[in-house]
This record gives sequence, C-alpha cells and structure tokens, in this order.
Amino acid sequence: MEKFNILYIDDSPDPGLERYLDTEYSNPKYEIEYLEIKFNPDDGYESLIRNPKVQSANIIFIDSRLFQNRTIASGKFSGEEFKIILKKYYPFIEVIVITQNDADSRVQTISKYDPNCGKTASVYYAEQLPPYIEKAIENILVYRRLAEKLEVNTSWEDTLKEKIINSLNGVGIYDELTKTDINNLINAFKEVQEKIND
Repeated sequence: MEKFNILYIDDSPDPGLERYLDTEYSNPKYEIEYLEIKFNPDDGYESLIRNPKVQSANIIFIDSRLFQNRTIASGKFSGEEFKIILKKYYPFIEVIVITQNDADSRVQTISKYDPNCGKTASVYYAEQLPPYIEKAIENILVYRRLAEKLEVNTSWEDTLKEKIINSLNGVGIYDELTKTDINNLINAFKEVQEKIND
C-alpha cells in the first residue's frame, strides 16, 4: 500500500484543520501519516527547510501568514512565497497554502475555516480538502511511477537516482553541503594528516 506523509505547519494551528488531517481524513487506497510543526516565526525559513518532518513530507499544508509576523529587519514573505522556496530544495513535495484571505484554487490556496460559514469545521474541511489532497497524491504517484523507470535505467548516475528516489519516498536527506559541513570536512582531513605526519 502506498504511504503518504501529510504535514501541517502553522504558528497558530487551526484545531479543526488539525483534527481533520489527523483523524478524519482517510483514503482506503493509501496509508496516511499525519505530522505537524508549530512554527516559531523567529526561527526563519531555513529551520523549516532543514526540519526532518519537512524533509520526509509528501504533502504540506502551510499557513499563508506564517512569516508575516517577523520583524521588518528580518523580512516578510507569505506561505505562497515559501512554497516556491521549498520547491527549490524538495521539488517532489506538494504544498497547499491555507489562507485567511480569499482562496485561489489556481495556486492551490484554500481558506481557513470561518465559524460564520454556517458549518462545523469538520464539514467545511471534508468539503474543501479532499480534492486538493487527491490531486497532490495523483501528482506524487506520477513521479513515483517515473522514478521506478528511472531506477532501472542504467544511463543515469546512481547518486542522482538515489537522491530523486529518496526525495519521492519521503527520506529526508539534505543533499546540499553547507559552509559548516565543508569546514568540518577540512578540519577532519587536517586531523588525519597530522596523525599521519606524527
């Protein structure tokens, strides 16, 4: 059975959305695992990029205003803009933005539950979310089928194939070396060299 990790990221989580994603949404054809991150905007987007829950997610629901409450000096941007940043690092993760503004299905944003809509949160999300989740699953399945073909093709470099397949399967391996990583490697080589010279 195919498995999909759904992650909800918000600085002020919507209890109705949490409940729907965690216990009410299901699809008999798939195994769904729900995770969430209560985000502190002062941590910055880099902390999310490196978060193991983000790295292992297949579908992410993110609040549109997640980064709006940061200080002017540290900059402001929306969940929609973060979606683009995230795609640079993890192109196979599907991102759906939850907004307090008007929804825009063209960019996969949906409105948060409003108690004045005359429905319960459960009914509202049961009406709104399944088409978005099903479309995200459909996109991921296409990539997984393509990855199966990629895996058996001997023309591709093994390291590249491994990175793509790990990303599609929600194996969160961050494959970019940071400056700190490089410095640590240099220091390790120096230590080895010193021991050889002794």
